Amino acid sequence: MPIQNVILGAVLIFLVRVISITLSTIRYLIMGRANKVGVTAIAFVEALTFALTFGVVASDLTNMWYLMAYCAGFAIGTLVGTSIEQRIGRGYSAVNIVSMNKSLPVAEEIRKAGFGATRTSGEGNTGTVGLIWVVVRRRDVAQVVSIATEVDPNAFVTVEEARSVMRGFIQYERS
Repeated sequence: MPIQNVILGAVLIFLVRVISITLSTIRYLIMGRANKVGVTAIAFVEALTFALTFGVVASDLTNMWYLMAYCAGFAIGTLVGTSIEQRIGRGYSAVNIVSMNKSLPVAEEIRKAGFGATRTSGEGNTGTVGLIWVVVRRRDVAQVVSIATEVDPNAFVTVEEARSVMRGFIQYERS
């Protein structure tokens, strides 16, 4: 096979994998939040692109151009998908903060920044701890975590995806 055909094939495999993995990320983002038909259509295209590219690569595993294009397409597709997720990620996250002695100042600073914060106490391994629970837009997670760790560098922080949010306090929109 002429080298031009091999390189063209590798470029096509790369591009299709980038599209496939980007679609996979988008599908995952909108699953449970969008209509099922749209998610199903994306899953179909994703599976088709996987089958086509994998079939070509698996038919000749000695073709390093194809194998590297397949792997690089997966990696770059992950990068592109993650970039898209960061830009359009409209979901919510629950930020859980455990603070030994500074839960009140942590909660106050989070509230000053315009976020709602629920504070309560709990029993930790070494005694009473303060628990702060904050639900924010995904794009605001870094700000809330930064506030918490500035006030209490020893705070234990976890972040979880909140699949749906109903009622409650979400930070005001800033212009």
